Amino acid sequence: MQSLDPEIYAQLRKMAKDRGITMQELIRAVIVPDWMRKAGAARPAPGRTSRKGAQRLRRARATVTA
Repeated sequence: MQSLDPEIYAQLRKMAKDRGITMQELIRAVIVPDWMRKAGAARPAPGRTSRKGAQRLRRARATVTA
C-alpha cells in the first residue's frame, strides 16, 4: 500500500497520461525499476552478505520490460 501527496499524485498521473499508460503501468515499468537500480548501488560489497541474503538480492534484480 502506498499513499501519495495530492501534488505528487497529480504529477505522476500527468506523466502516465503523457506516455499513454496507466498510473499502475508507470509505477511498474518506470518508477520501480529506477528505484531498484538506485537501491542496487547501495547494496553491500560482495562477500559481505549471507547466502540467503545474496539469494534475496538476486531475486530483487528482476528486469521489467516495457
